Amino acid sequence: MLLELPMTLKNHSISIATLQSLCHVLLKAFLVAWPLAYPGGVVAVKCWRAGDPFRLVARIRLWFSSLTGKRERPRYTTYRTPEQEDAYWRAAERTARAFRASDANLTPPGVPLVRYYTPRLPPTYREKRVVDAEATEYQLPPKAFCKWHRMVFRGPMHPTLKEAVKQIRYFSSRDRREIHRISRLVRDEEVFCNGARRWTACYATMWKRWLETKGPDLAVVFE
Repeated sequence: MLLELPMTLKNHSISIATLQSLCHVLLKAFLVAWPLAYPGGVVAVKCWRAGDPFRLVARIRLWFSSLTGKRERPRYTTYRTPEQEDAYWRAAERTARAFRASDANLTPPGVPLVRYYTPRLPPTYREKRVVDAEATEYQLPPKAFCKWHRMVFRGPMHPTLKEAVKQIRYFSSRDRREIHRISRLVRDEEVFCNGARRWTACYATMWKRWLETKGPDLAVVFE
């Protein structure tokens, strides 16, 4: 006598469909309620929606470390007693006073920011700086040019202030600097007053020597 099995082919197909439906329901319930399955899940979902992946990764690492029984090292520590904390702040103040003379941090004390120590740059005397005389245009006063012209060139024909402004443009920056230097060798009263000082050839010789020894000038031509 053959006994009928409790699960026939028809019942077997129904049981598989029921099992699949049950698994689908359980999976759907897990996907919906998974933030409540471990600590910090709700915060992780908020981080994901806010677009903060770094905080989400930190939460996941914290959860896995709690599962394995390992705790991460805290990012900061506290002192056991207030006296130890006061001793730390007193030592920090002494160190700040010691480095204040060489601190280049210009943050005002009233600004609520962390004042990090910034060392100053070494003094400039360690580097030899070469200043190009033609790098910047030398501004020569027209009065100094007229004074120099009377000191170097003999005779009554000398430029006026308006003419000096136009003639200065034909001299280079090095020439203007030398003209200004020569004009300061004599007082204004000795040059501009008629008959106060007789003309001498020493300044003309000085200017001629400068033209012979200064070297070529750099000319810039625009076409």
